[in-house]
Amino acid sequence: MTKPTSRALATALRTYHRPIREGESLLESWDQVVDRVVNHQRWLWERSLSRELNERELHELEEVRQLILQRRIAPAGRTLWLGGTELSRKRESCMFNCAFTHVETVYDVVDTLWLLLQGCGVGFKPITGTLNGFRRPLTDIQVVRSNRNGRGGVEHNIETYDPDTKTWTIKVGDSAIAWAKAVGKLVAGKFPAKTLVLDFSEIRPAGTRLKGYGWISSGDEQIAKAFKAIAQVLSNRADQLLTRMDILDIVNWLGTILSSRRSAQIALFEFGQPEWEDFAVAKKDWWLHDKVWGHPPKFFGSGK
Repeated sequence: MTKPTSRALATALRTYHRPIREGESLLESWDQVVDRVVNHQRWLWERSLSRELNERELHELEEVRQLILQRRIAPAGRTLWLGGTELSRKRESCMFNCAFTHVETVYDVVDTLWLLLQGCGVGFKPITGTLNGFRRPLTDIQVVRSNRNGRGGVEHNIETYDPDTKTWTIKVGDSAIAWAKAVGKLVAGKFPAKTLVLDFSEIRPAGTRLKGYGWISSGDEQIAKAFKAIAQVLSNRADQLLTRMDILDIVNWLGTILSSRRSAQIALFEFGQPEWEDFAVAKKDWWLHDKVWGHPPKFFGSGK
């Protein structure tokens, strides 16, 4: 067996070796990574069989362990990172490379962000006819940034509306569930608001590890920018159905808010169908139109 290069070892340490204990810096050895992954395969196998593995099957699993240990075969990268963890059994979507959906309803938007936050690559097709803009155009969109020094923020969202000042406030919780639900509140909101306050003050700072996932938090900078841009799309389309390009903008903005574990996206439009010509040049001169999602090297790294 050829000894891994220094670059390969550094890449593996960065990408597949998890902290041995939550909150500590000591990482797993390669043997420990492989044991964790093989235990995950055993759990999957026994669950599918509804029984424990027999001697022949255990011998086969041991052969697999040796082959991975010697780097002769390799499971999916996300299995090397998350396989065998409690999270991989609780949120199994985090173990999938790719997904595809039609983005037609508020629920679809929520599902799309949820999958992206699990590290899944998401393909989508914008479907018009259901999603629409706000009740009325906003006159002001305010953003409250986070000043937190660590974890501990409220994990759920808090939404309020003041009919006297016509101020609608969405305070975003510090959890993946809250982030996904928050965009649902934003897209579904039909208050006759003049002012929208997007409050991210509960979100932990960038650079901290996410519990369970082990990825590095991106903080609130990107989600604050993305949610404000999405709110502007919805305000511009007040009292109207969203176009396919509006939906494309919204979902692509969601792809910019992820943690260090980036996901891939692909949007599908049919040639000759409505708005296909706009779609074909959607990333053209992105820097002139403040569409940072049009910058592939930064935001569209593979989630595989």
